Amino acid sequence: VRDNPERVQFVGYDPHVVRYIAFCFSGFFAGIAGSLAAINFEIANSAYLGAVQSGTVLFAAYIGGIGFFIGPIVGAIFVTILSLGLSDLTTVWQLYFGLFFIAVVMYAPGGITGLLMMHRPLIRGGTLGNVLPSYAVALIPTLALMIGLMLGIECIVHYTMNPMEDPNIKAFGIPFNTASPLTWATSVILIVGGFIVARMTWKRVAVAWDEALTAARAKELAA
Repeated sequence: VRDNPERVQFVGYDPHVVRYIAFCFSGFFAGIAGSLAAINFEIANSAYLGAVQSGTVLFAAYIGGIGFFIGPIVGAIFVTILSLGLSDLTTVWQLYFGLFFIAVVMYAPGGITGLLMMHRPLIRGGTLGNVLPSYAVALIPTLALMIGLMLGIECIVHYTMNPMEDPNIKAFGIPFNTASPLTWATSVILIVGGFIVARMTWKRVAVAWDEALTAARAKELAA
C-alpha cells in the first residue's frame, strides 16, 4: 500500500481502506502506550507532545525496522535499554544515539528486525553456520573501531566542555587520562587500524554470505 497502491488496487483491495485500518491500529497502540506511560510515571504533561518525544518514537521505530510489525517494538525496547544504560556511563549519550542512528540508516536501512529476518533463508537452508565464522572475525576490528571512536569522543568532549578540570576522567567505567599522548595515540590507532581491517573482513563476510545464500537456494531447489 505504501510503495505501490495501484498494484494493491489492481489485485482487489482498496488502498484507502487499508490505510484507514492501519491508522486506526496505530492510534489504538499509541493510546495504550500513552495510558501505560501515565500509569507508570503518574504524570502527563505537554512534554509528551514535544518534538523530542516524537523524535524518539520515530527513532525507535526506524532502528527496530519499519518494514515489520514487530520492528517498532524491538526498537522501543532497544532504545529504552540503551538510553538507560548509556546515561549512567557517559554525559554525551545522545551523541552516541545519533551516531548509531546514522549507522543504521547507512548500513542497515531495514533496522534490527530487518537484519535478523534477512537470515531466514540461511536458517531454512541450514547454511547459517557458514557465515558465523566470518561474522566473528569481522566483529573484532569493528569493536576496535568503536572503542577508538568512543575514546576519541570522550577526550574531545572533555577538552571542549571541561578544559580546566582534572584530565583524569572515567567513561564507560574505564578511567583514563585525556591529557596523555598515549590516550590520543591509542584512539587514532584503534580508529584507523579498525577501519582498515574491518573493511577487509566485511568484504569476506559479503563473499561468505553470497556463498551461503547460493547453497541455501540450491538446497531448496533440490528439495
